[in-house]
Amino acid sequence: MRLVLFDVDGTLVNVQGAGRWSLTRAFEVTFGTLDLDRAAAGVRFDGRTDPVIIAEIAACAGISREDLSVRKLDLEECYLTQLERRLREIGKIGPLPGVVPILDSLGRRGMPAGLLTGNTRSGAMMKLRAAALDEYFSDGAFGSDGEDRAALGRLARERFARRLGRGIGREEVVVVGDAPEDVRAARANGYRSLAVGTGWTSLAALRAEAPDLVLTDLADTESVLAWIARASKDPAGQGIS
Repeated sequence: MRLVLFDVDGTLVNVQGAGRWSLTRAFEVTFGTLDLDRAAAGVRFDGRTDPVIIAEIAACAGISREDLSVRKLDLEECYLTQLERRLREIGKIGPLPGVVPILDSLGRRGMPAGLLTGNTRSGAMMKLRAAALDEYFSDGAFGSDGEDRAALGRLARERFARRLGRGIGREEVVVVGDAPEDVRAARANGYRSLAVGTGWTSLAALRAEAPDLVLTDLADTESVLAWIARASKDPAGQGIS
């Protein structure tokens, strides 16, 4: 058996910047009229957890930690409201190449699919729902669970072990993501990593992180599934695209 943990943005879906737009608007609504577009412009979103992103935007906008802490729940609720609105405005959002066939095949083979994402649970499921992918995922670990992606990787495995009623070895877990942080989180936990170039990181930058496999996308379903199913790591697979 394999537990396959997927990132959301840039791996499963591309929501066309809806997360950045919605969080920026949420800051404006919650904290008043500020030049949030400029404050958020230099903040990197991909590969990072929402708590880290929020703290950095607040710092760039001159919002104190104390004020952010007091208004945190208001900000999060407003973000979800703005995200729902933005996704509705964008309209049709489809899964990235190969995603649906792979998720269908994992289900048929009895391999559970989970999430390992910096999004909050609610934000992640809202984005997946927009692409009709939400019903593929029952659990995982999210930015709402903590800031550190490596710790989230451990938490996701623990949750699935409880759900399945059996231990899950490190060697049984595969992380699929589009950012360096996904690869690092996998390595920190002894998991295998598949880096995919459908996000905002170049294939060269992904290869520099030395994942177990690099692919342009997930379109070659059978090859991806065959690689996931292997019992041991395959150093020769590094750099394939």
